[in-house]
Amino acid sequence: MKTRSIAAGAVAILAVVAIVLTVIGYYGTQRKGPVPATTASSTAAPIPVQSGSIQSYYEQEIAWGACAEGTFDSFQGVNSSDASEYQCAFLKAPLDWSNPDGDQITLALAIHRSGVEGAPALFVNPGGPGGAVVSALPYYAAQGIGEAVVKAYDIVALDPRGVGDSTPVFCMTDAEKDERNAGEEEGTADESPQSAVAEAQEDSRTVAAGCREHSGSLFEYIDTVSAARDFDMVRAVLGQETLNLLGYSYGTFLGAIYAGLFPERVGRFVLDGALDPTLSVNEVSALQMRGLDASLQHWISDCATQTSCPMGRSLEEGIQTVRSFLDSLEDSPMRTNDPARPLTESLAVTALTGAMYNTQWWEQLTQAFGAAWQKGDGSGLLSIADTLNSRNPDGTYQDNSTDAINAINNLDYSPEGNIDQWAAEVATLKSELPILGKYVGYPSAALEAWPTKHAKRSRITAQGAAPIVVIGTTHDPATPYSMAQGLSGQLASGILVSVEGWNHTAYRRGASQCVVRAVEDYFVKGSVPADGLMCQ
Repeated sequence: MKTRSIAAGAVAILAVVAIVLTVIGYYGTQRKGPVPATTASSTAAPIPVQSGSIQSYYEQEIAWGACAEGTFDSFQGVNSSDASEYQCAFLKAPLDWSNPDGDQITLALAIHRSGVEGAPALFVNPGGPGGAVVSALPYYAAQGIGEAVVKAYDIVALDPRGVGDSTPVFCMTDAEKDERNAGEEEGTADESPQSAVAEAQEDSRTVAAGCREHSGSLFEYIDTVSAARDFDMVRAVLGQETLNLLGYSYGTFLGAIYAGLFPERVGRFVLDGALDPTLSVNEVSALQMRGLDASLQHWISDCATQTSCPMGRSLEEGIQTVRSFLDSLEDSPMRTNDPARPLTESLAVTALTGAMYNTQWWEQLTQAFGAAWQKGDGSGLLSIADTLNSRNPDGTYQDNSTDAINAINNLDYSPEGNIDQWAAEVATLKSELPILGKYVGYPSAALEAWPTKHAKRSRITAQGAAPIVVIGTTHDPATPYSMAQGLSGQLASGILVSVEGWNHTAYRRGASQCVVRAVEDYFVKGSVPADGLMCQ
């Protein structure tokens, strides 16, 4: 049995949205405004376009309405049904910005009103790629973003093309996602480079064929450059001279691409958990694997200080325990509270690595690991994996993030190198990583088999843009700190704010006062933080 979903595409070992949404309660004041007369609904009516001009899209009118029932996820204490506070709308965009006369797609957006007439808009992107933000708007408006910012801005959630409530890309059925996430297939962990490359390429072709079957040609046009052009169009439709953006994780890449395309339209940008746009797919994959392995070792070391730690009393013992546990699942998946869904090696790795994104998950992960290792019950780890994979208890998936991340990443990266170089890189990482070395894959091989165009990665300077604040966490497991250094260094107006810690991304309501002040003083007062600021 083999962990195909990890080894075949290591670039996205666990590329989920930037932050795990933690319910912390909401005690804010409801802000009243005009109540829309209608419920927002998507329209099939196309926008008439003359002579290949994109101007018609920029000049379309937006009709805000009440958000349809079921639009938003449920968050404790948030009344998102108040149509005077939360509103929704849909806009049209060309499928292909280079052919505006062609097919059109629908973009979904929602807004949280500040209650201040004429308040500027602040766009939020949670990352992914493939992270829906419309459904999570109540979290950001009521719990995630600081109250001072929420009072100063209308918070805008725009689901990128292919994602969420915008025209979505689908590549797999729910049953196929279950099979892929479980990673069950014949094979060996020690297969040759040739076999591993062939497997990665076959897997890539299979997923791409599913995208075409379920979504037609959409998967060819949901790259980040096209998404950035969508954001600029929405900016104009909303009557904003500049775009203000809070981008997390992949959202920092989206923001950087936007700044490179439209530097004169950059307003106040904060890019948290940065991706370096100059890095190849192989470099990003390697950095993520190293970051996640380091975080797992830190989790083990932290646990080892406790007498009840199920991994043991030292880092070395803990690493051996975790590796022995994962190896045991290769041939013998573990029972769970669902007889039809045992805990496989792939699902266990998903739980372990995904829980590294936020240290608040560590206690739950330790308990779940203890139940599996000491009692042979994989239910807790399966539950964590299902949460990270957006799987509902009834077997459905609550969003299309898995489909979108595959399609978008395959458009945004180009394959680099050859099989000999890939094999050497894999061998190096396997020797470096005591926990995750077994799961190092061949991302360029998978890209090579993907049947679409691939974007070339390049340095982004955004000359002439307003100051762009880039936040890097020193031990970020998913977007390691060197990426924030890289992005801030290449941006002509980049400002680096560093945060000591082990979480993926740093800014949220209730975070370190140092980073909260840096972000909120910039958004609210326009006070640019000092370049090189270090927050403990």
